[in-house]
Amino acid sequence: THVHGNPIPNPTVLLIDADKKILDVGKAIPQRLGHEVITAVSGEEALEQFTRHRESIGCVVLDLTMPGMDGKTTFRHLRGLSPELPVIIASGLSADQVSDQFNGMPPTSVIQKPYQVADLSAKIQSILNGP
Repeated sequence: THVHGNPIPNPTVLLIDADKKILDVGKAIPQRLGHEVITAVSGEEALEQFTRHRESIGCVVLDLTMPGMDGKTTFRHLRGLSPELPVIIASGLSADQVSDQFNGMPPTSVIQKPYQVADLSAKIQSILNGP
């Protein structure tokens, strides 16, 4: 698998959501595709996990609305650490509404919450395995 020219043999997915139930459901999706999953319940924890595992992380699924450090701030920090990092923003808002909040630095993709298994699978696969 090549993510932006960096060969990561079996990329890990970093799944970030304040809701533990969503993490439980969400992490089963990349696992079914054969990817390791690291979860984080906050922006702070996400940055910690990313820093620790950045060599193996090929894709991030990030909830937009979280208490504490919100998704937008977390996104900026992650992209600051790794400008090419593929990030899927998960939100109850539409893709257009989300994109409007990220002027100039758009996320790789947007998925509407609650996400459907097939949608998230397709997005993760297209990012990690190419179209």
